[in-house]
Amino acid sequence: MNQLANWRGAVEQIRRASSARGRARTGTYTIEGTRLHERALRAGLRAPLALVGAGYRRDPAPRVQTLLAALAAQGCRLVEVPDAVMAELTGGRGLGDIAGLLPLPAPPPLPALFAAPDGQTAVVLAALNVVDPGNVGALLRTAHAAGASGFIAVGVSDPFHPRAVRTSRGSLFKLPLRRYAAVEPLLDELAGLGVVTVGTAVSGAAPLPQLRLDASRLVVFMGSEAAGLPPALHARLDQRVTIPMAPGVDSFAVNAAAAIVLYALLRRG
Repeated sequence: MNQLANWRGAVEQIRRASSARGRARTGTYTIEGTRLHERALRAGLRAPLALVGAGYRRDPAPRVQTLLAALAAQGCRLVEVPDAVMAELTGGRGLGDIAGLLPLPAPPPLPALFAAPDGQTAVVLAALNVVDPGNVGALLRTAHAAGASGFIAVGVSDPFHPRAVRTSRGSLFKLPLRRYAAVEPLLDELAGLGVVTVGTAVSGAAPLPQLRLDASRLVVFMGSEAAGLPPALHARLDQRVTIPMAPGVDSFAVNAAAAIVLYALLRRG
């Protein structure tokens, strides 16, 4: 464990990777808390650096000491920092006074996102311009829990924002993921793979319970919280669906809508 005099540079590395520009420049992103570090280890990810609060380092709890030993064994540089500094970095979220760096993963080829057991439909969730990183993380968690085979982040949707990482609760480590700056190149690639594209609409679309699809590869598009999917995208989709709602309600929250659609598609007979 490094001496306190050496912690300032390490803190700056964590802070730099907390911004989109810093992540692009350093090729790293941040994770926070005991649980995320444990799940990163179980997923086989190697953290080059982790900041540890002074009190956390001395916590006698077996879970904490086991985690610190496992990180050290994999070559992680553990840097002890004052508790006040950790409180500033973690915002008092109570997840455990440890913050680490992970390398941004190399994106897999698009076809790899559609790997599914024989006889099962491969469904990928695509988040288009979902502004709130908490919603992006929730969509990742929902996709993983529902049994989606992959995740695509398009436009401003940022799965590596610190809040998205926390909200994903480790699903980010498990689900194959690709990013696209714009949706048009993605649609062109999907067409070349013979993938059926599905998007949600408030009206003028097939009710979800009546949807019948004969496809082994699907992509479900979810749009921004305020505007949903743009009309130009609707025009290019193979299928649009509407989730039935109570009278007087015009939309579900984006994560709730994704959960309903994914469950329906992945459990259909």
